[in-house]
Amino acid sequence: MSLRIRLLILSLGTLSLPWAGCEYARQMEDVLRSGQEAALLTTGQTLARVIVADSDLVEQTFSQTPTSGAKDERLFAAQLTTSPLLDGSMDEWPQPARELPTDASTHHLRLGVYGAALYAFMNVSTPQIRYELPSEEDRPIATNNDRVILLMRDQSGVDRAWSLSAVAPGPIIVRRATTVLPWKPIANDDDEIRGTWRETRDGFDIELRIPMRLVGTGFAIEHLADNASLPASIEPRPLRVASETLRDKLALYAPEGLRISVVDEQGWLLARAGTLLTATDDGNESPSWYRWFLGRSERPPPSYGLPYGMWGSPIDDARVGQNKAIWFKAGSGEPSTVRAAIPIATANGIVGVVSVEEAGNQLLQDRDVALAGLLRMTLSIALLAVGASIVFAAMLSRRIRRLSVAAANALSPRGDVDARLPETKATDELGDLARSYATLLLRFKEYTLYLRTLGSKLSHEFRTPLAIVSSSLDNLAAEKGVADQTYLLRAREGTARLQSILTAMTEATRVEQSIETAERINFDLADLLRGVGQAYAHTFATHRIEVNLPTEACPLHGAPELIVQMLDKLIDNAVDFSPPGHRIAIELRIEPKQYRLMVGNEGPLLAPEAEHKMFDMLVSHRAGEGAKPHLGLGLFIVQLIARFHGGRAVSRNMSDLNGVEIDIELPRPPRAASKAD
Repeated sequence: MSLRIRLLILSLGTLSLPWAGCEYARQMEDVLRSGQEAALLTTGQTLARVIVADSDLVEQTFSQTPTSGAKDERLFAAQLTTSPLLDGSMDEWPQPARELPTDASTHHLRLGVYGAALYAFMNVSTPQIRYELPSEEDRPIATNNDRVILLMRDQSGVDRAWSLSAVAPGPIIVRRATTVLPWKPIANDDDEIRGTWRETRDGFDIELRIPMRLVGTGFAIEHLADNASLPASIEPRPLRVASETLRDKLALYAPEGLRISVVDEQGWLLARAGTLLTATDDGNESPSWYRWFLGRSERPPPSYGLPYGMWGSPIDDARVGQNKAIWFKAGSGEPSTVRAAIPIATANGIVGVVSVEEAGNQLLQDRDVALAGLLRMTLSIALLAVGASIVFAAMLSRRIRRLSVAAANALSPRGDVDARLPETKATDELGDLARSYATLLLRFKEYTLYLRTLGSKLSHEFRTPLAIVSSSLDNLAAEKGVADQTYLLRAREGTARLQSILTAMTEATRVEQSIETAERINFDLADLLRGVGQAYAHTFATHRIEVNLPTEACPLHGAPELIVQMLDKLIDNAVDFSPPGHRIAIELRIEPKQYRLMVGNEGPLLAPEAEHKMFDMLVSHRAGEGAKPHLGLGLFIVQLIARFHGGRAVSRNMSDLNGVEIDIELPRPPRAASKAD
């Protein structure tokens, strides 16, 4: 794994900062939520105690409570916000958000209170409507037409009944009626109760306005189609009406931004006061991805069934005696809200529930603003840290790569040592490493230079002793009395061999220096080889010298004297390894991007392990005691000259295994290569 990847992985650890910020924001929000919930629950408990303390209000509002477990047969009149028009239509009646818990009957009954009147709406299904005939003074009131019996029981338990009929769609005829079978209408009309009769596809609708002073504790309304279907009795059902007194009392404890509701033990809404603050609407809600970071989301608001009642959590939890507060997200035209519900408990048990609501959008806004700022800050810091780590890793990796490349190229193929390394002026650990490498290379360069000049130094030091030995041997041979010259000849041969070795070492050093200072010129390689080929043919007459050159010009930018010196070494090497009379071939080929100069000779083959060591310094594969001394510098010089011209030298056995071939690859000048292409 690279250094940059490791630093990148380590820098990614800074992403824990946003996570830590989210954890802190989550904990802070929990504290704020708990505080707001506790405040609402405390307010609700206080209101519940205030309501219970008013015994008259409890008796008036929560009377006629069914026994536990009994079916609720109660009718409920909700508090209306506007006065319905008596047109027989439900357009002005509020529609509940859920199905109300009423009994399943053939008609739909809706009750509401506005001001000093009770409003009733009834839908009757009947296949045929029989209207009342217009009455005449000498004709009794008929009872075989469709009519509706309205029965109400006052506070003292006395029942009163009214007969509702119509001669046509429009105003209802209201008459007092008997409270027992056959529910006979009384002739005089009652102007206190007013209403409208309207036909529908499956029957008719009636809409009534009843003064509250006529309303008692029981209420019943029944459709009578004809005399044959008259019920034996009509039992009024308990009626609970929304309390204006309770609403006014709650208004005293409902400051701005707080909404208080009271429901009975069955969930019917008795009173509601106060409004919620809606500083922001749904369109300005903060992005949900902030809340995703917190790992929570509010519930959608339940379909309570307002304005008739409230069914759902936390109201249902409080109806069984549990204090509870729940957060709801924005919906149904209201902001995010926290609702707390507290049971109203008397000596007879739980008679109702107090619900306290407060808009939570301000808390959510404050939370989201804080979280947004926190996330922006921590993410910016994390991104800056990651970016800085990436830049630092790239710079460090680049410095190390430069140092690595410089160290890899410090020793050239020719054996030259370049002790100049980058980063030696840096003051960090990488600078210390670069300076240590530079010191090591400098010492190695000095040692290499010493080894390179060792030959010339030894040659200079050995020449004087050798000259003394040679002159002494000459003087000894010239003296009379030396009968056996064998040892003198052997001493002279050894001296000559040492002289040749010293000369070769001096020549190798001189060749390296001359290569470094050689001047490059433009010349024709083919013409150069053609001239030296003829000279080799005359010089080495004991061998067959064959020269194969292209007819076109072969321009080359280099040192022609070095090319000739390289050929001298190759031909000399080929003559030494080729028996007399055998062929020595010089061939030049033009390839797309280079010239290929090949010198081959017939003779012994190269050993497999020697093919890659032919051009090393001081490596020789000549054998025989009588052979003249060789230090293995010839092919080494050939490789030096080839590299000076940007090429290389390669040795291999011929494909027919008749000898050895040396290939010299020399790059062509760009212009010459483009013309050939």
